Amino acid sequence: MESSGSIRRAGWLVILLAACGAIGCQTVKTPEEAIANSNIPTEFKKVSMPDYVVEPPDLILVEVLEALEGRPISGERLVRPDGKITLGFYGEVYVAGLTIPEVKEKIVLHLRKYLSDELLGLFEEDPKTGKPIPIDPKDTDRVFVDVTAYNSKNYYVLGDVGAPGKLPITGNETVLDAIQYAGGLLPTAAPQNIRLVRPAPAGACCEQLLPVNLAAITSGGDPATNYQLMPGDRLVVYRDPIVRTTIFLDRVVAPFQTVLQSILQSSFTIRSVQFASQGTGGLGGAGGAAATQPSLLTQPGAR
Repeated sequence: MESSGSIRRAGWLVILLAACGAIGCQTVKTPEEAIANSNIPTEFKKVSMPDYVVEPPDLILVEVLEALEGRPISGERLVRPDGKITLGFYGEVYVAGLTIPEVKEKIVLHLRKYLSDELLGLFEEDPKTGKPIPIDPKDTDRVFVDVTAYNSKNYYVLGDVGAPGKLPITGNETVLDAIQYAGGLLPTAAPQNIRLVRPAPAGACCEQLLPVNLAAITSGGDPATNYQLMPGDRLVVYRDPIVRTTIFLDRVVAPFQTVLQSILQSSFTIRSVQFASQGTGGLGGAGGAAATQPSLLTQPGAR
């Protein structure tokens, strides 16, 4: 008895420790006061995004005013997974990782194999001397390049929200916008345990783990933690500790419940078979006894 009791207590101790680990420290330690006094972009301190860098699968509009006859260059071009766009008859150009002016310059230099500098607008005449003045390829007015679909810059909303996943970024979203776009919090979410994870670029230090005080944002109107979202941000909404512990305990107990149900089912089957066999044997024995015993009329003293 003492041994089984100690084993039972040890089992409960393991379960409690595991539960503590499951609901354990997942909140960010960064103080909100330090964040409020920092230069992190928030609702009323938004910043402009840096120059847009083209990546797959962006859509780029390329127009050349004058091209070869029957070979126009006009329309949207998809940046393929290999980082290139196709210009049809004029070949392919690698544009991934370049800004719009850099893409334009590279396309113009590529088209010099097929079109003259005059058609590409790479020089103009000096009104005084009549001599040609070279124009930088990215400044020509005969070629137009722009992004028509910003598909490569996104942020992510994860955890207990209505529609978690990847959302496109426009440069104006905040944490509150992201939660609304993702369908709001589920009943199992922990509003007091939300964080914004901002990865650091390669070679930079360091990634940021920013706490979100949703109650202050929604009920108090405090914009200190209503951050402006940047490309690559991860907004994580954690599950309520009670719900998380319940699910964890269900997973721990589930194997034991399966074994116990199997044992009970086997025991019930064995008892049913034994009962059926005993019932059949008892009926047979009673019939035989009745057949061998003499009737009352044939016994001595019967009337």
